[in-house]
Amino acid sequence: MINFIICEDNKHVREFDENIISKIAMPHDFNYALYSFDRYNIKLKNLIHTPSDFKVYILDLELPNKSGIDIAREIRKIDWDSIIIILTSHDELELKLLKEKLLIFDFISKFDNYEKRLGETINMIIRKVDSKKIISFKCNKELHHVKIDNILYVNKDNFSEKTKITTNDNEYLLRDSISSIIVRLDSRFIQTHRACYVNKEKIKSIDFKNNIIYFINDTSTDYLSRNYKKKLRNEL
Repeated sequence: MINFIICEDNKHVREFDENIISKIAMPHDFNYALYSFDRYNIKLKNLIHTPSDFKVYILDLELPNKSGIDIAREIRKIDWDSIIIILTSHDELELKLLKEKLLIFDFISKFDNYEKRLGETINMIIRKVDSKKIISFKCNKELHHVKIDNILYVNKDNFSEKTKITTNDNEYLLRDSISSIIVRLDSRFIQTHRACYVNKEKIKSIDFKNNIIYFINDTSTDYLSRNYKKKLRNEL
C-alpha cells in the first residue's frame, strides 16, 4: 500500500495532482490511498503520526498556517522512511531548502514543465516501490519494514495465538489477524491450510505424503492440509 498525501491550498493544483497520481498508479499491481488537504490540520497531523506501509508526501511550500518545510520537519522528527516532494514557485529557494537536511526527494516548480516533472517523479517512486514492495507492522512495540519477497510464510501460531510471519532470517509474532496481513501481500502467496499462506516462489520441495513444505533456506512447515493440496499442485 502506498499512501499519497497532498497538502496544497490551490484547489485546481490539488485536483490536478490527484488526477496525475491516479492516472499513473491505477495500472500498477498495488493498492494505494490518496489523501488531500488544503492546509495543515489535525487530520493531517494524525496521518503523519500513524504508522503505515509507505507514505509519499506532496507538500506546497507556501500554505496558510504552516509551510511545507515546517510540515517536512514534523515528519522527519518521527519518520525518515517516507518520501517528501516539495512544490514551489521559487526555484531560487531550492538550495536553501537542501541545507535543511530533510532528505527531500524532489523540488518541483509549478512553472517549469510541472505535469511532466511531477509525472516523472511519481513514476520513479512507483518503480522504487515495485522493486522493493514492503509490508510494515508492529512487533514488540517496534515498527518493522519487511520486504514481501523475504517472507516464506504467514500462519496462525497455535502456541501464542498470534499471527507469525516467517522470513528468510527471522520470525515475527503479531497481534494482527492473519486475514489483515494476507490482504497486504500479493499473488505469490497461496493458502495451504486454513491458518497458513506460503510464498510459492520460496518453496524448495513438498512432501505431499507427510504434509511438509520445505523452503529454499531449508526451513519447513507442516501447515499443509488435504483440502489445499490439489490447488498447491496446480500452482507449482
